[in-house]
Amino acid sequence: MELINGVSFEEYAAACGNLAQGMPESEVCRVLGIEKPVWDETLDKWNDRLGDIIAADMNMATKYGELFANPKAGRFAGVESPAADIEELLKAVPDFDAYQKIFWHQSVAAKYGIDPISVLEEYGLDIGKWGTLNMHYIAVQNQLLDHTHPDYERQFRYLTDTMQKHEQHFEAYYKDHKVDLADDINF
Repeated sequence: MELINGVSFEEYAAACGNLAQGMPESEVCRVLGIEKPVWDETLDKWNDRLGDIIAADMNMATKYGELFANPKAGRFAGVESPAADIEELLKAVPDFDAYQKIFWHQSVAAKYGIDPISVLEEYGLDIGKWGTLNMHYIAVQNQLLDHTHPDYERQFRYLTDTMQKHEQHFEAYYKDHKVDLADDINF
């Protein structure tokens, strides 16, 4: 695959993931060996290309997501970064039920005007850590939805029951917490 200003697709995705997980932009530039204006141009060009790359091969969307969630690739492979370690994250969110609880908590909270990032923070997570957990538990969900598995019906029931349990819980919790974002606007 092509390079843009000496930065590969893999490094671009890893750089974006590291940025999302708290690495300072100056550190990204240092790791890549480029100045900030060159990084800005590189980022713009890769951002522009990303849609075309994914349109040509949907597997590249998965690849980007994996690199974004686990950004220790290319020149970032040996660099200390704030990127989350999946083994540590799984201590905090050890199973699909715990993941679905957080997923539905932020989803329903957002519907009621509450910032989903603040919900993640209640669980000790940030957007980067959540992205890493998403990649892990999407794979688990895909396994549960494998209709060729001999225990598919039980797995499907577990999946839907778990999702419904948490959605209903948080709908009940937030039903009286609706935020009126326009309550201080007078016409």
